[in-house]
Amino acid sequence: MFKNLMRDMVLAVQTRTGITTSFIGWLAIVVLAAMTAFAFLCVAAYDWLSLQMSSVYAGLVMAAVFVVIAIIGLIVCLLARRRARERAILERAARAHAPSWLLDPKILATAVQVGRSLGWQRVIPLALVGFLVAQWAREHRAQSGEPPE
Repeated sequence: MFKNLMRDMVLAVQTRTGITTSFIGWLAIVVLAAMTAFAFLCVAAYDWLSLQMSSVYAGLVMAAVFVVIAIIGLIVCLLARRRARERAILERAARAHAPSWLLDPKILATAVQVGRSLGWQRVIPLALVGFLVAQWAREHRAQSGEPPE
């Protein structure tokens, strides 16, 4: 139950932001490549200003290589983000049409056990209030334009 709840939360975050582990990894590569390119550009500018010799071209070529790496990383990062958002939207839509978690045997067994320990006279009104709150939350979400879960 908690595993499904955590997965639903992760999917909700991915739907809204598109952030995944691969996105963060590629973002780190982009930052590292950009910092390296900046370092080479600084060294190349210093060499060019101090020596005005051909060693500058080596620094500029290295900086260009890291800029290309940063651009490729950024493109891959954006594609991964879009793919993650699409996948999360599709999975959330599939879960919305899936059977309810209330039919899970573990949930039913827990409900029967709670009913026996507290007494059915106390559990039934609590369950009805819980269903009313769930229905209100679903209607509130539908009115605000969020996709149903």
